[in-house]
Amino acid sequence: MLQSEAPLLIQGYLKDLTKSEVHAIMAGGFATVAGTVLAAYISFGAQADHLITASIMSAPAALCFSKLFYPETEDSKNTVDQIVIIKDDSTGVLDAAVKGVTAGIQIVLGIIANVIAFIAFVAFLNGILTWIGDMVGVPDVTFVNIMGYIFIPLAWVMGVEWEQCGDVAKLVGLKTMVNEFVAYQELGVLKRAGKLSPRSEAIATYALCGFSNPGSLGILIGSLTSLCPSQRPIITEVAFRAFIAGSAVCFMTACIAGILLTEDQYTNNETNTTIFP
Repeated sequence: MLQSEAPLLIQGYLKDLTKSEVHAIMAGGFATVAGTVLAAYISFGAQADHLITASIMSAPAALCFSKLFYPETEDSKNTVDQIVIIKDDSTGVLDAAVKGVTAGIQIVLGIIANVIAFIAFVAFLNGILTWIGDMVGVPDVTFVNIMGYIFIPLAWVMGVEWEQCGDVAKLVGLKTMVNEFVAYQELGVLKRAGKLSPRSEAIATYALCGFSNPGSLGILIGSLTSLCPSQRPIITEVAFRAFIAGSAVCFMTACIAGILLTEDQYTNNETNTTIFP
């Protein structure tokens, strides 16, 4: 499920969540992807088995990382003994349909407003950086390019060959500052150009498999605040920390892939398990 849809399953409990529990929900949304978008990633060239494996690994890892980033210090009201089934008070099918449509409109409007705001803010900052770069004679200064340099050590830690760390770091920067769709498209371009080894492609697939980007930050804040306005202060307080935690989960799964995948696995064409067919 998408990160904007999953909270609907626990809508009745959102008002009683602690800060750590809200953080865990948001971190899980940033660290994973929905099954509905896997087909798009595969169409860009990513191999399905790596995407599915990354999703399975990220789910429990997101909970672990969220508790490390924001430990529980409050008494939860949603323990096993305290949870009860919340019955809907709709009087009939038509009443339930009207309520669903009304709630859906509120969620969609909240998501649209927040997505526009976050993407516009990033574009504004990119514009400032580009202007400053042009003034000092350094063209194409953007957050993506800056992140491409910052993430080079991270790509090396993941296990990418040093000669290819720059390309993988740029992919991670695209995923972090734009979205994973653009990053997977660029990964397909690099694959067709032969700039990445099969092992580096696989590691990059794991690193990109998550919704941690500014647009998704707006989507998750918009959906959660629409579902539970009373929790808005907590949601906005823990959002960025959850964003970092979700990104860390994706990078951790890539590190695990870097440990387990070796170049020897790609030497035999008959048993080749590269990320792209």
